[in-house]
Amino acid sequence: MNQTKEKQPCYEMKPYEKFLANGPESLTEAELLAIIIRTGTKTMDSLQLAKEVLALPKGQERGLLGLRYLSVSDLCRVSGIGQVKAVKIKCLIELSRRLSMADRRDRLQFTRPETVADYYMERMRYLQTEEVILAMTDNKNRLICDRVLSRGTVNCSLVSPREVFLVALEYHAVHILLIHNHPSGDAAPSRQDIEITEHLAGLCSMMQLPLLDHIIVGDGCYVSFKEAGLLK
Repeated sequence: MNQTKEKQPCYEMKPYEKFLANGPESLTEAELLAIIIRTGTKTMDSLQLAKEVLALPKGQERGLLGLRYLSVSDLCRVSGIGQVKAVKIKCLIELSRRLSMADRRDRLQFTRPETVADYYMERMRYLQTEEVILAMTDNKNRLICDRVLSRGTVNCSLVSPREVFLVALEYHAVHILLIHNHPSGDAAPSRQDIEITEHLAGLCSMMQLPLLDHIIVGDGCYVSFKEAGLLK
């Protein structure tokens, strides 16, 4: 007679055994990370080592989210974390980011600024400097591809209209959008943001390449020039 397999008590299990017995949802963040790290040191096991790693971030974002800000060198400061383990951790973080973006991409509609902001916010909200992205769409407003146009200082990143048109023509774009981040977390457009957008929109009209929107993303917030009436 078949019997339903009962979940095993977790208090004596190591993370890998706990995973096999009860599934990944039963593991803490430290236990999940311990499986990735795999081995510990002479003085601490992989779970203790994982807890040391999660304790590294000291800023506004602590724990798992804070790992986004750490470099390989930062991770290697933990005794027992060498370059190989540090690279594995960084790859895990990048995979998580891409999974999140892939889920958002399914809901991406360039006629709805909130879906564009949601998609690119995950990609840009942790950047320490401004970055300008050109998104290009076809005649049905489907994404062809996007390209980083410039990376700037903490305060600003300049956009070259010539670069915009060269890239857009290369990919046979029918419409374009600009997306850029404000590392301060405040998405309110600056005077320079408004002037550059007005200038570019005028040139785009002459080139018969509509600028659909310019979206600024901050920390959990965004401003759409179209929604705000700043783009005709």
